[in-house]
Amino acid sequence: MSRYLEHIEPEDVRFLMDLSEFKTIVLKMLGEAQNLVNLQISYDFLDEPEGDTLVRPMVELNEISKFTEEDRHTLLQSGFSIDGEPFDNADYAMEQIFGAEYTILDVTEDEDGAFFTIEMPYRNFKEQKSRM
Repeated sequence: MSRYLEHIEPEDVRFLMDLSEFKTIVLKMLGEAQNLVNLQISYDFLDEPEGDTLVRPMVELNEISKFTEEDRHTLLQSGFSIDGEPFDNADYAMEQIFGAEYTILDVTEDEDGAFFTIEMPYRNFKEQKSRM
């Protein structure tokens, strides 16, 4: 690293996260509940009134057969909900990963699949890293 880089601080940090990486992280977040549900990761585009288009990840959870009330409580303890909107589950997962201050700038499809471009303020990145 250049000795001059220590004199400047970036404004934002960008991450590339493919959908399979996101799925792996969500499975870890589910903990004991991961064997109780089928998990599908996807995304959708939402048009804003101002004319912007938002990329919204989706975490869709479907119960396996013989899903009991006890299973539902195990799932709820993970922070996810079988009854929740896929957008809500994805928002929860993204906040657990990046904190509250993140923006999904884009989704790109290539021969390996889709990936999100995610941006967060550098100061938040430093705070998140210091908590690890």
